Amino acid sequence: MSIIDRLSEYFAHFPGIGERQARRFVYFLLRAENGYVKDFLESIVALKKNVARCKSCFRFFESADKELCALCASSATDQSLLMVMEKDSDLENFAQSGTYRGRFFILGGLVPITEKDTEKKVRAKELLAAAQSAAASGLKEIILAFAASPQGEHTESYLRKILAPLSIKHGLKISSLGRGLSTGAELEYTDPDTLKNALKNRS
Repeated sequence: MSIIDRLSEYFAHFPGIGERQARRFVYFLLRAENGYVKDFLESIVALKKNVARCKSCFRFFESADKELCALCASSATDQSLLMVMEKDSDLENFAQSGTYRGRFFILGGLVPITEKDTEKKVRAKELLAAAQSAAASGLKEIILAFAASPQGEHTESYLRKILAPLSIKHGLKISSLGRGLSTGAELEYTDPDTLKNALKNRS
């Protein structure tokens, strides 16, 4: 296998990237100036070296040897709210919209509809532990924020089931985003006004 084919395969593993796009990336790098390619490679190395997962919400952040990201460490964060989301890009979109001031938790994926090994796909145990700990620190509500899709709805149903005992014990409200979101909508690409309405109309 040639180096062009091998590098194309690496790019093809990126989300949403097909074989043709992957090969275009390779030829772009071949045409690019050496300085650009050098900076690109150094940035990839720095990404793996300097970015870590937050010990609380599991988002990626530039750690500087810190265990908590800025959102989790901030005294301005509303400790009474915990929003559970699929991935980092969903969190970033919500945080940038300015419509929510509570805590976050990255589930790491959606619960498969047909597979049984759920715990290997999402951070269900970690979520239970985080909710249990947060309940002792003033947590009042857990907001389930997932894509308006069959798998997103299945994930909500699964989490409501496993969170039910904790909800009863501590009097926690379990809510979902209002359906201002159109069917199939990804939170990652949803505009701030829609996110605001979905949050306001949660139930």
